[in-house]
Amino acid sequence: MFQVKDENAIVLASESTRRVDILRTLGISFSIIPPDIDERRKKDETIRDYVLRIATEKAKKVGTHFPDKWVIGADTIVVHKGKVLGKPKSEDEATEMLTALRGKWHKVLTGYCILNISKQASYQDVVETKVFIKDLTDEEIRRYIKTSEPFDKAGSYAVQGKGGFMVKEIKGSYSNVVGLPICEITDILLSLGILS
Repeated sequence: MFQVKDENAIVLASESTRRVDILRTLGISFSIIPPDIDERRKKDETIRDYVLRIATEKAKKVGTHFPDKWVIGADTIVVHKGKVLGKPKSEDEATEMLTALRGKWHKVLTGYCILNISKQASYQDVVETKVFIKDLTDEEIRRYIKTSEPFDKAGSYAVQGKGGFMVKEIKGSYSNVVGLPICEITDILLSLGILS
């Protein structure tokens, strides 16, 4: 669908299979270099500042090793009532998250950063999507957790996987909920002439 003018121009600073799949679906060629950074939230850091900082740090960490490349960093978080819901560490924690989300709206925020260190160019922003989870029964929650899908997913569900059954409504970007706001990313890459 899209063509990269220089086959080696783009590096994805992530090993997320969801982000990889989104870019591959568009026919974009890229390299994958996962960064190693501390993703803990700083004291008094707002949620938007936090998700944008992590995305930028990912891009910078990889970009220092590949200064001539366009590096894409991203970080996605689930937020409910002002609380960040990370990846559950146990069945009890997954149950607690899904019980809190059922029958309610929550937000999914993805911070992204596209940078090229040698050109001293950086484009970054945060995209927010609202998601409504149906009023799940206790049995539905129990069965979903037994699939093991929630355990590497922020908020304990995957909209693009088995967890799609529980998502009743989305306001905003679907790909943002998956992990990469592809409309915004491709608009920037097209405007820079990296994609055609």
